[in-house]
Amino acid sequence: MKLRIYATAFLLIIFYFASPSGSAVIEGIVLSEDGPLEDSTVHAYSKFRDIKNGSPEHVSGPGDKKGLYKMNLPSGTYYLTASGRRDGKNFFSYHGANPIRIEGHDLWVPIMAVPETTAVINESLSAKLTGKVTFKGAPVKGAQVSIYPLPGLTPNSELQTPNSNFRGMGFLTSTTDENGTFVMSPEAGEYVIIARNRNSHKGMRPLEKGDLFCYFAGNPVATADSKETRIEIPCYPKDDLKAFLNEKAYPMILVKKSGGDSVRFRENKLEQTADVLKIQGRVTALPGGPAKGLYVMAYGGKPADMFQMHYVRTMPDYMVRTDDNGHYSIETSGKGTYYIVARELIGEAPVKGEYYGLYEGNANHFVTVDENSLKDVNIVVSRVMWEYGRKSEVRSQKSEVKKIHNYFYTGDVVIDKDTAWDGEIIIDGIVHVARGVTLMINPGTTIKFKKIDRNGDGVGDAMLKVGGRLVAEGAPDKMIRFTSGEERPERMDWSYLLFFVSGDESIIRHCMFEYAFTGVQAHFSKAVISDSAFTNNREGIRFGRAELHIEHNDLFENGCGIRHTRVEEPVVIRYNNIKNNGVGIFLVPSNQNVNDFSVTFDKKGTFPPKQFIVTHNNISYNTEYNYRLGERQGYDILLKDNWWGAAKEMEILDTIYDEKTDNSLGGVIYKPYFTSPVKNAGMRKEAR
Repeated sequence: MKLRIYATAFLLIIFYFASPSGSAVIEGIVLSEDGPLEDSTVHAYSKFRDIKNGSPEHVSGPGDKKGLYKMNLPSGTYYLTASGRRDGKNFFSYHGANPIRIEGHDLWVPIMAVPETTAVINESLSAKLTGKVTFKGAPVKGAQVSIYPLPGLTPNSELQTPNSNFRGMGFLTSTTDENGTFVMSPEAGEYVIIARNRNSHKGMRPLEKGDLFCYFAGNPVATADSKETRIEIPCYPKDDLKAFLNEKAYPMILVKKSGGDSVRFRENKLEQTADVLKIQGRVTALPGGPAKGLYVMAYGGKPADMFQMHYVRTMPDYMVRTDDNGHYSIETSGKGTYYIVARELIGEAPVKGEYYGLYEGNANHFVTVDENSLKDVNIVVSRVMWEYGRKSEVRSQKSEVKKIHNYFYTGDVVIDKDTAWDGEIIIDGIVHVARGVTLMINPGTTIKFKKIDRNGDGVGDAMLKVGGRLVAEGAPDKMIRFTSGEERPERMDWSYLLFFVSGDESIIRHCMFEYAFTGVQAHFSKAVISDSAFTNNREGIRFGRAELHIEHNDLFENGCGIRHTRVEEPVVIRYNNIKNNGVGIFLVPSNQNVNDFSVTFDKKGTFPPKQFIVTHNNISYNTEYNYRLGERQGYDILLKDNWWGAAKEMEILDTIYDEKTDNSLGGVIYKPYFTSPVKNAGMRKEAR
């Protein structure tokens, strides 16, 4: 398989030019390191897949001078590429701002190109993607190489946002070593490969002048079982012509065509028109004060959609930064629905200590731009998984607690004041606890979720979502019950109790969770879950990056007792009864990217950097496996001092799915183990 190695565009910015509809003249110059490529051609594709097929809708003609190009494009969205030859070598460029919106303004677009190279295919024990990132032939240390899957790349489908923009960390990300090399072990499939190197790294911020952008011209790349695909990805410096061109080529001065009306691409701030609609507001940080320099992002969607957790790591449709007073203004292309997020870093999952917040004017975090611009779209942020103290996250410490008894929450609701529940609470939508707010649930309270299925997937969509803090402390004789509100309850009647980038540590004690998709989900949050029961759920507990204490619980007759996707933050799982589920504990590497997690696939015989404490549990009599490693999990997992339902080692081995069943997986270290059930495991009879 022959793959071309990439070249790049002059700037990595999504650009939108508000203007009257109509065609536009696109002109510019295609450059190699040695200057203009005189025999270059620029192609415009309406669909990404057509690049591989070689079916452009428009092809440029020559400009007025050597190396220049010119083309007329009707209004629309396009992927621009360029190709050319110099001294017997082929050059290629994929514009870093793709897909590009054209709406009537003539543009001057310089493009940088690098030589093509050929991929090398070798035999391998598994599907591997390896290679080197280079700039002007030298290795690039510390570049982040991201791969983006193409789930719908068929003749009748097209890439959908966010993958069509190929921003964020992608499916997997690996960092190059001192030799500029990287290694990944993705499943067999097709992927778009992009590398980036930032001079000053702070998360996945947008590239700035001098940062390197690197696109593999043979995209999408196919990886296959038992094959290693080795590639080289050359880079170019964003907005730094002097660094890109060789010394002899640099003295040339690039100007737009004399007498032309085209606007330089790097001068992308055009005069406003009446078609531009704005989303404006202010971001403040708990416990108070403006949040300056944060990114405010808008993700396009539909009014009927629900907020998706993957928004925390992907690049948005629009993005701006707050000023010194926390104010921001997003200029949109017109009418639409947008989900609004404010955070300190971009392109990756929330990081401990980072400022993060969602728009909480409604429970689904969206705004709809219609005829007029929007004002006062305000956002409150707080630090992720941070020790604030019990009162500092309350917006008004002097405010009284609102008491709710026997209440029916109809539709989607935001709880924006400290609130206490008791009696019977019925929910038939999304109830969201806002950042800085505490919801207290008194002993003996029952929370019932009506089955509503908005997207037709068979799973109830009613949920309790916590962005602030939850204190649900029942008692052994007065359990708090989270259950279905249907006359004939079934699994997955409701979604879950979700902690999502929530505030200070939440508490769940002496609670019952039943008939949910997942009883409790925790992502980028802190919580204590103890002395509680989880039964008849698809999953009892699920978590990703979180700080949790899961102790003295009974998890039984669920599809899966505990399912988690990360091995990163401090988690303690001990003195639990995890029995009679389909799978007791299931570790499945997240489809959301973990930076350099792919490197661990080949580190058999090693432990993850932050090993969980999983001890003194009765993990027994689960019908499929007591413990299971999901595919691509290469680390060894430490699970000492647990009861596995058997005293003989051979019987224990049959209940664990790891490298002994699939040699691509890591191993489960279960020795020493208890030869009889752990005493005092499960719910305690006395209140704690």
